Order: sequence, then C-alpha cells, then structure tokens
Amino acid sequence: MWISKSQEWKSSHSDLSKYFIEKLKQQVDSTEIISNKHRTTNGLTLISEIINVAKMTKDRPKYKNRLISLLEESKDTNLKSNIVNDYIVSRYFKDIKNYYSGLTPRKIASKEREIKLLIIKSKIFQSRVQEKYYKYILNEIQNINFDTENFEREAKKIDSIISCFTPYVLFLGYSTTSISEIAYRYVFKPYGKSAPQKIAEHFNGKRSEFKFLIKAQKNAPEFSFIKKNLNKDHISINEIEFENVKSLMFNNDLKMSENDELFELSTKVRDPHNFLRILYDLGLKWYVAKSARLSLNFFTPFFDNVYWRFGKAVSDNNHKYQNSKILLDPINVPNRPDTLHETLKKLAQDFKFDDKLENGIPAYSNLLQPIYFYNLALGSKSIENSISLLWTSLEMIVPYRPYEYDIENVQYFVSKSLAIGSVGRELTSFILRYVETNSLNNDELSTESFKAPYLKYTSSGLKKWVKWLTTNFDTKDDPYEKIKGCSNLLCSQFCFLNDTYSGNSESSEYWLNKITSSEKSIKYQLDRIYLHRNQIVHTGKFINEYSNLWSHLEWYVGKLLSYCILESMNGEENLEKMFLKLHSKNEQIISILENNKDKKINEMEFIFDDILEPTWQFF
Repeated sequence: MWISKSQEWKSSHSDLSKYFIEKLKQQVDSTEIISNKHRTTNGLTLISEIINVAKMTKDRPKYKNRLISLLEESKDTNLKSNIVNDYIVSRYFKDIKNYYSGLTPRKIASKEREIKLLIIKSKIFQSRVQEKYYKYILNEIQNINFDTENFEREAKKIDSIISCFTPYVLFLGYSTTSISEIAYRYVFKPYGKSAPQKIAEHFNGKRSEFKFLIKAQKNAPEFSFIKKNLNKDHISINEIEFENVKSLMFNNDLKMSENDELFELSTKVRDPHNFLRILYDLGLKWYVAKSARLSLNFFTPFFDNVYWRFGKAVSDNNHKYQNSKILLDPINVPNRPDTLHETLKKLAQDFKFDDKLENGIPAYSNLLQPIYFYNLALGSKSIENSISLLWTSLEMIVPYRPYEYDIENVQYFVSKSLAIGSVGRELTSFILRYVETNSLNNDELSTESFKAPYLKYTSSGLKKWVKWLTTNFDTKDDPYEKIKGCSNLLCSQFCFLNDTYSGNSESSEYWLNKITSSEKSIKYQLDRIYLHRNQIVHTGKFINEYSNLWSHLEWYVGKLLSYCILESMNGEENLEKMFLKLHSKNEQIISILENNKDKKINEMEFIFDDILEPTWQFF
C-alpha cells in the first residue's frame, strides 16, 4: 500500500491535486486491497467486449449465456464500472446509455437478427466513443477546480474520472507500471494543480523512441531464438559492451559476469513496460513452440535482467537506464501474489497458530489436489496455463452444485462465500491506510483517546474502529484537518465512512447494498474469466489485458483455500460442512440487515461481531 509522506509533496500542490495522484496510484497498487484496485471495464471497453461476444454468439450459439450476462452487466445500475454508470458515457453519450439501458438481454441473445443489429449498433457506438473518450476525460480534468475548498464534492468527481481513465489507458496498451510510475513522479514536480492534466496527457496513445538493455548468458538459446524472431524493420538490436552503458545506469544495479552479454534494442512503442511484457510472452511462446521439453529457467529472472530508457536525449544529458520493475503484472512470476500463504501468515499471529505453519501449510488430504494446482499456477511461466490451473483449483473446492452449468455453480459458490466480506474490506482498507499514514507522519493521527496501533485481524480488533467511526465529532475533537494534512485520500475515506457509520448520510441498508453489489460484481467477473479460460482451453486465444482477471481469480482461489485451511485446523475437514457453515452465517447477516434497513449503522452494534468475523477475506 503506497502511502505518501506529507513533507514529500511540492508546496504548489493543492489538496485535490494530491488526491488525484493518490487515488490514481491506489488503483494500480499491487499491495492494495482488491476492492480498491482498478476495474477490468469501463463503458468503452464493455462496448468492445459486447461486440466480440456477440460475434462469437452469432457463430456459436453456446456463447449465448455469456452475451446475456454481459448485456445485463452493462445496464446494471448498481455497478460502477459499466456502460450506464460510466461517467463519460453518461455525460456525453446519453443516447448510447439509453440504448443499453433499454435492452432485453435474453430476447436479443435468442434471435440472430437481433444479435446482428446489436453488433452493428455497438460498432457505431464504439467508433463514436473511442474517437472522443480521451478528449472528454481531459476536458473533465480541466473543469475541476483544484483550488476549491469544497473537497468532498470534487473528490467524488475525481473518483468518477479515474474510474474511466485507468481502464481506458490499459485498453490502449499502457501498463499499470507506467501509470504508477508517472503518477509518482508528479509528487516531486512543481506543477501543482496542473499535475493531473499533465499526467493524463502522458497517455495520449502516441509512440515514442525507447531503448532497452537486455542481459543474457552468452549464446543462451532462449534469447538467441527471441532475437531471431524480432521484426528487424521496427526493432534494431545490437550487442553492446557494459563499459559503454555503465554511466547510463540509474542505480548501478546491473552486475555482469564473464558468461553474460548485453544487447541494446531500439524501437518506437507506447509503453516500455508493456513492450517488455510482450517480449517475454512472445519469446516464451516462440521458444516452447520450437521444441518440446525445454528448460525455461531463462524466463524466471527475465524482468530482473531488462532495463529501459527514453530513446532521445534531453539537452546534453542522456536518460538513464532503469530496471523494468514489472511488479504489478502477474506475468512476472517471482513477484506474483500468493494470497493463500499471505492470508495465513497475517492471521497466524492474531489467532495464535504460528506453530502450525512452521513447516509450511499443514497437509490435509481433502485439500491436497486444489493446493497442488494452486501452487502450480503460481509457478507457471505461461500466464494462460496459470489461469487454467487456478480455475481447476477453484472447481475442485466447489462443495455443492445446484445448477446445471459449471460456471453457474462456481458463481453461486464464490459470490455467496466472499460478497459478505465487502463490508470488512472497505473498513480494513481505511484502517490499514490510517495506521500506515500515522506511522509515516510521526504519529500525528494518534490522540489520548484514540491510538492508531497495529491492526489486529480479529472481530474485536476491528470493532473498536467501527465504534470510533460511528462518532459524531464536535468541532474540538474532529480529526478532519489532521487527517487531511497527512493524506487527502485517507481524508476522503474518513469523511465517507464517518458520515455513513454515524448515520448522517446512510442507513444500515448501505451495508446490504454493498454486499448485493459485491455479489453481482463477483459473478460478472467470474463469467468474464470463464470465457477467457475457455478460449485458452479450446482455441488458444487470449486477451492482452489479462492482469486484472488473473489477479481476481488468484485472490478468489487463495481466499477460499485459506478458509478451508483455517477450518481444517479447527477440526472440520468436510468441504461441504465448512461451506454450509459459512453460507448459513452469511445468509443470517443478510437477513438481519434486510429486517433493519431503516436503522442507522450506529444503532446496529448487535451485528458488529458477526459481520466482522470473517477477517480472512478482509484484505
């Protein structure tokens, strides 16, 4: 979780320019809680997806259910990242919003003529939106008053713009790494309130000259094969001596041995990190396609051995080479998240089972296979193979199957298991940021009456934060100014949660709606993952922007397996019984919330223990 130090910001920044940068970096932060990361879709990308799936349905009717799901997702008013709630589409393309709002998905998916019409209309819409989408995003950023004192209103507008912007630039072919790096640079630049505009202008879709430095063992067959398959019309490659680039290394972290050689590639690309990702992916495919049973060890440290810099000199100084730092993309195998092990490790101290993890995860016969496939997935150098293995692991722990189709059973099982945690994820996200911000800013957020210590992942540990957030602060005790002085993103979170939990803006129905929305979102995401998993299995096709899909699937599987381990350590090894227990508790919470919609959250203390119990899914 990236936290800014208050003293790092250039003095020309306003509260809102700081907030813009914090919010943008949060969306592409690999260490963030999953609910805060960027969405897979926005209005434009959903229209594109509808076109592709409609074409598939026209040729192969078996994709009918996926098209129905996609059309329902596009018009669902409870989802933030779809067509009808897309900030740009809603403001500038109201007729397009109204078109998808008025569709009857099952009727369209059942008639070839309706599908053909949907494809034509969607292609026209896609052309219209794609031509102007970026321009309208820039317009909206320009229209924000970054000097205003009305922080909360403008912060909400920034949220809406960024929710459109991030999926859009990823759709263009930029990487999360570049978004993160460029946003971070502007913390230290003196552009102040114009920084958000400057950041957005970096992602204009134009190609620039870049140079790439790649270290490989001499005569390495893997890299020899990559070089052979490069398009020499667009990419020049030359062997280069280390002494000739030594002065151009940013951190002097490139170490050479007698068995190593260096190559410099020059080309024009939109995004250097995405270029290296593609080079890795195609290189792996080219090499494996050459012959069976080859060693792939070359590809394990690949991203530790590649560097990039801007191709053109600025003034008299050349740009320095810096490491690719592809930490936010699951294609970098050594840096992939491991949700199962990370979850158990975080909970072990608070629930006192450290001793049971001394020799790794305890071996339970009912979990041997799904954990085996999960671990295989984390180590697979092929991202396609990794997704297939993760899906296999997930299917193996589904305890009951009330529906006809596999995907429906998976959707039911995962959404019923994890949606309830959306309340705790929102709360934990705030607490972690509060604790870390306080630590980095000399304990400024602690008071005599409320300390900000280590977060204890127990129901009682979280409950004290909920009670604090239900407080109606008077002017003297209001922590607003102190929080804003340390972090504007944290301040926005605090204002919203304090208003919501104290009952000033919402009733307890907010929690019910959040759980319902999370359940839908999980189902749609699983349907999207399942489609691409099937394309891998049946046709070998795959999408470019897979990182968000992989990250969500890995998180789902890792969390559910961690619950299985926790229950097994408590003596329950029957999968059906442990998930019946979980689902029955979740349904009871939902029932209580439905029967108390009119009560404020600060009047619902009797449910705090139950709704805060499944801490394993809160981070």
